[in-house]
Amino acid sequence: MQQTSRAEPEAEKPTLTANAGPDRSVLLAGKTYLAGRIQPELAEGESAKFTWSKQSGPGTVAFADAGSLVTTATFSELGQYVLKLTAAKGSLSASSTVSVKVIAPPPEKRLDRVDTKTYKLDSVFWNDRIKAQIVNWIPHLIKKLNEPELNEGGMNNFIAAGAKLAGKPHTKDFGHVASDAWVYNTVESICVALTVDPQGDEQIVAAQRGMRETLDDWIPKIAAAQESDGYLQTYFTLKDQKHWSGEHRRDHEGYVAGYLLDAACAHYIMSGGKDTRLYDIAKKMADCWDRNLGPPPKRAWYNGHQAMEMALVRFGRLVNQTEGDGKGDKYIMLGKFLLDCRQGGSQYDQSHVPVVQQYEAVGHAVRASYSYAGMAGVAMETGDVDYHSAVASIWDNLINRKYYVQGGIGSGDTSEGFGPDYSLQQMSYCEACSSCGQLFFQHQMHMAHQHAKYADLCEETLYNAVLGSIDLPGKGFYYRNLLDSRWARYPWHGCPCCVGNIPRTLLALPTWTYGKSDDSLYVKLFIGGTMTVEDVAGTDVEMVQRTDYPWSGKVSIIVNPKEEKEFTVRVRVPDRSVSEIYSNAPQADGIESIALNGEKITPEIENGYAAINRLWKGGDKIDLVLPMKVQRIKSIDDVEANRGKVALRYGPLIYNIEQVDQDMDKVLKPDAPLTTEWREDLLEGVIVINGKWADGSKLLAIPHYARENRFLDRSKQRFPIRSAAWIKDQ
Repeated sequence: MQQTSRAEPEAEKPTLTANAGPDRSVLLAGKTYLAGRIQPELAEGESAKFTWSKQSGPGTVAFADAGSLVTTATFSELGQYVLKLTAAKGSLSASSTVSVKVIAPPPEKRLDRVDTKTYKLDSVFWNDRIKAQIVNWIPHLIKKLNEPELNEGGMNNFIAAGAKLAGKPHTKDFGHVASDAWVYNTVESICVALTVDPQGDEQIVAAQRGMRETLDDWIPKIAAAQESDGYLQTYFTLKDQKHWSGEHRRDHEGYVAGYLLDAACAHYIMSGGKDTRLYDIAKKMADCWDRNLGPPPKRAWYNGHQAMEMALVRFGRLVNQTEGDGKGDKYIMLGKFLLDCRQGGSQYDQSHVPVVQQYEAVGHAVRASYSYAGMAGVAMETGDVDYHSAVASIWDNLINRKYYVQGGIGSGDTSEGFGPDYSLQQMSYCEACSSCGQLFFQHQMHMAHQHAKYADLCEETLYNAVLGSIDLPGKGFYYRNLLDSRWARYPWHGCPCCVGNIPRTLLALPTWTYGKSDDSLYVKLFIGGTMTVEDVAGTDVEMVQRTDYPWSGKVSIIVNPKEEKEFTVRVRVPDRSVSEIYSNAPQADGIESIALNGEKITPEIENGYAAINRLWKGGDKIDLVLPMKVQRIKSIDDVEANRGKVALRYGPLIYNIEQVDQDMDKVLKPDAPLTTEWREDLLEGVIVINGKWADGSKLLAIPHYARENRFLDRSKQRFPIRSAAWIKDQ
């Protein structure tokens, strides 16, 4: 038999690849950190040649060391640049580019936060939503957290820690290491709920009375659980765990402590500074942290879940306001120190590289959004150019590559977090806490840059992602929020981190609605009611909005300064297409008309705001009409999950179709007429979108926030229905 020879497989040819890093932004006065990579990496003894060069851009680029894989670059002019990394190893070569957007620095002075103090609501949309939080949801949380043997941990841990510190018998530790956080979030929710004027509503009055009793019960128990040096976290007290140890970086010490600071701020403000019990506890705790953590001879440390960094900035500002003389600065600088310690870890908790070298949104979405909000706060307070550049880069990556249409973040590709660019699957993670964090981040960016696009995003996230995480009666919530959902909300969760985060966010409406500087008052959201913005041009200004927005676009704003003063009222000019991922048709941005005291005006538009400067006196009225149309939303083709699909919008509201109303796998023709209709009988009153599917059957879409509030009854059992935001259109 003749034997045949088998050809030997060809050896794989060696290859070399280069990666210049993620696209990013940088302030004109700052530098960008370049950290190129090659594959395969250099082995010991190997060498390669690297060259950084400018491929395009309007100005000159100066590299600190153009021949080093890791270097920095600065730019001479604003604009878009492309930098090229070329690598050569032996006969192999490779190149990669990175896009750098050079932007102008933000104004030197930030906006001031408008604290949530006593306010009245008069809103067809918001009245019931806020009442449900006050009358149903927060009392439910109080009852749950008071359970003596609550497995997830609640007040039982504070009672036990207080008993232990007093040398008395005590129960074991319950639940998660972060269990104190659910209590602190609920305390903050109570405090902002107590700022809502009940206007004679007996149910709200009764609920608020119970909340005040709860504060009087809980605050002494929290104080009793504080160690003599100021340290306060029941898990570590009950388990005799070492504080701030390296192996416990993931154990939520900073997460819990940050929520205590937030609760203390809200409690102090709610009481008008008359009740300092929680403020004193929080300050003693923060001083303990400051004594132990910091530059040598103190300790370097960071936590795996960033709430402390964000809260230290807020607390430091409050201390400066109340005590003056820069007494809060040390807390702000501690927040910066904790952020600066983040390196040598993982993307999961945003500790993979120093924060000033982070240019894309990665890792766990809640940790990320909190970290970015904290970074934005530090950037404002310190003027640090590298911090400003990093958060601008992260914002660009997040909003233009990783942002869901309803304002949520976190695809779930990684553990509770972000995936690659444009990975926006329908089975989204969008944890409710990450929606709150996204709102916090956008709010901080607005304070820094004073541009309306950040307020546009705040509105989108508030009305859809945050509000949609809780049901209409205020009796159930979602931890995870899917765009294509198939189950009902629930009253509790094994990790109840969201239960208090949702109401503390929803109830802080004055903070999200208005902003201020020394000479300007910003109208960011359109919410019917009466809210006061303090100290604008030296006077307090009562702002009264009369509107049923978002059901219609008619808004009246009555400006009532305590004294006649000259300042600028800046009214947001809505932009429904801030994210480059999505486009809306027909166009419905801007303001159709605006009048001052009945006379039509054409104000200058500055940074997305209609700027009206005058000597304001009580009763001056601004009337505006916003375009309200049904819009079709399309994604760019990079978002594979949305190809061949369309979403619907009306004003700030994203809409869903639900299985109870139609077969959801039908096609909506691109030219099919769509109309709106007010339905008093549906979902506590909503505007629906009506249309026809390609087969002529009726299409009905409801607001995203109201999804999954109806059920299919089968043999006296309630089954959830399917709900989806994206609809086939081809």
